[in-house]
Amino acid sequence: MGLNEIKSSKTLNVIVWILIIPLLLGEFFKIQHWPGANILITFGAFIFTFFYMPLFAIESWKTKETKISKALLLLQSVILLLFAIGFTFLIMHWPGAGVFYFINNYILLYIIVPFALYHLALSRKKNLFTAHNILLIIYFFGHAIGALLNSGSGRINIDTVLQQGLNTEEALRTASSRNKQLYGTLYKVGIDKNNDILIRANKLKTATDSAIIHIKDLKSHLLVIIDKIPKTQADTLSSLFIENKVNIELTTNILIGNEYNPNKDKYSASKLKSVLNNFRDTLLSLIQEQNRTIMQEGLNLSTDNYSGEEGQPVSWEITNFNYMPLLYVFNTLTNIQYEIKNAEYQALTDIINSGNKDLNTALFSQISNLNSKYDMIKKQEEIVMLKSENEKGMELLNAKDSELSDNKQTIVYFILVIMVFLMLVFFVLRSNYLRKQINNTLLKQKEIIESQKTEVEDQKYLVEEKQKEILDSISYAQRIQNALLPPLQEVSSSLPNSFVLFKPKDIVAGDFYWFAETNDKKIIAACDCTGHGVPGAFMSTIGSEKLNEAIKDSSDVSVILNLVNRGMKKVLRQTDKINSTRDGMDVSLCAFNKDLSQVEYAGANRPLWIIRKDQLEIEEIKATKVAIGGLTEDNQVFTKHTIDLQKGDSVYLFSDGYADQFSPQDKKLMTRKFKEIILSIQNKTMEEQKEYLGSFIDEWKGNMEQTDDILVVGVRV
Repeated sequence: MGLNEIKSSKTLNVIVWILIIPLLLGEFFKIQHWPGANILITFGAFIFTFFYMPLFAIESWKTKETKISKALLLLQSVILLLFAIGFTFLIMHWPGAGVFYFINNYILLYIIVPFALYHLALSRKKNLFTAHNILLIIYFFGHAIGALLNSGSGRINIDTVLQQGLNTEEALRTASSRNKQLYGTLYKVGIDKNNDILIRANKLKTATDSAIIHIKDLKSHLLVIIDKIPKTQADTLSSLFIENKVNIELTTNILIGNEYNPNKDKYSASKLKSVLNNFRDTLLSLIQEQNRTIMQEGLNLSTDNYSGEEGQPVSWEITNFNYMPLLYVFNTLTNIQYEIKNAEYQALTDIINSGNKDLNTALFSQISNLNSKYDMIKKQEEIVMLKSENEKGMELLNAKDSELSDNKQTIVYFILVIMVFLMLVFFVLRSNYLRKQINNTLLKQKEIIESQKTEVEDQKYLVEEKQKEILDSISYAQRIQNALLPPLQEVSSSLPNSFVLFKPKDIVAGDFYWFAETNDKKIIAACDCTGHGVPGAFMSTIGSEKLNEAIKDSSDVSVILNLVNRGMKKVLRQTDKINSTRDGMDVSLCAFNKDLSQVEYAGANRPLWIIRKDQLEIEEIKATKVAIGGLTEDNQVFTKHTIDLQKGDSVYLFSDGYADQFSPQDKKLMTRKFKEIILSIQNKTMEEQKEYLGSFIDEWKGNMEQTDDILVVGVRV
């Protein structure tokens, strides 16, 4: 029996149709971004690999008469089998799929297909090999056309999408800078770290940073998986790097994931949905209760399911990430980051407004203006949704196969290829028409974004100017406070063997030192007012003024503290009523006689330390356990202590700032450690002691923020 007389079996004919139709339809679905493309292509490749190739090899092997013909058949079968396996690897995203597939693809296009065309030209009779050659031509012609069209047809203008992504990234950077400026202003005005406003602002910043970092890692993960680039490089790339990368199936499989379990799919749309929900809940819990409903309605971070064309629920993950090009997915994630930053700004503004009595009122006027300017940005999501609906609104065309007789099957194969080609051309034209409509919409959206970008930059400039005005005002207040402090040259002139270590926590301070000299006494004090920063500076101004007034009436340390107590309570209108303020100050006050042989001491919550010459212990003189001002009674008596001094004795007055400083290990210095330090430096001069105490506390603090104002005064007889 000759080669051309061998007819294919009915089973093989059925398998050919089961194979070729899903493959061509799968390529067509892939071009149009319709669901099911992977399933059809995988099904066709599976049939080709495990059913058609073995059956064809068995039937054709029986007809081969020479070793050369059998060797050629074996070579062709092995190459086709390797191609089918490599194609399956590519669909399943198994390791080595790319190399496996493309090498075999070139072999097929340049060896097997020409071989099939050559044998098809030799015989026009319908036999096993003719049918096989026709199958190969249809298979790979359809695959090549699909790959060509899938690379460019039906796409929106990539330049427009790229520009949109770059604009969104620029807007994200601007919004991030704006929020950073607002946090910086909040931190620099000197609010106490335990203040509710600062606590809530820090929680908001932590939640925002966590969500932003998760999305950044997700974007990097996509680039690492698709382009096999290092993560360190992927972290720095933007949409400009992606350009026209449209590996749809790979993007979809990564984001949609194999399981809708956030704990198992870290880099999935389901996990992203969980992160966004947690961020939204945290944000709403931090703002004022009466504003939560309005804030929730204004957020563009909804992850609720959508309704399909027939009313069926469609998940948020499928709607936003299923069968979308990588560049579109990347831009969508960037836009989510931008909306998170906008939500952070609105929430931070609400938190600041909840306690605006501690901040400059003009700043809040500018923040209110910013909120109204950003409402237009929320329209971007509506435009993106319109684009998605246009892409999904393409009509389906159904082609009916013509009924042909069994004796014209060869002609049917070519007619089928022509029909598929014409359908693809039609949808290319239709896709180009839809692309123009989408491009017009994107151009309008680009204009809106550019306009909003300009407004954001203008508002950023206003915020920076306002911040500069606030810092300039505080710096000027520092000059005033420094002018109220006694010159250190005056102190050292009267008490030559002494030092004053003064380290404010902020630009202005709540701690201050005070000095006065009468005919027979040299009086010095270390004072610690309520708070630090701007509030503490106000209190220190009042305390310094009241000390200056008291010294005119008496040089007795007990009387001085009593007069300061009465004067401060009068200025602050402090009574025993519940709504009366409780602000005041702690004081350690010493009055030396002219030759420093005796010191009188009275204190309000701050003790006096005396170290006798050549002694290794501290003699502590206790203070009266009440503060100046606040709830202290007007007629409060502050106990006076008179201590005799000898040459070489050292006296120390201080606030609580030195002992309360924390280290990077979250360890407080404590009073006991402070005493050990003071004792260890008794062999040093007073100037050397000052330098040592300053350098030690700087090393102890490390990169930690200074806890409180620091004030230490030392006098050696």
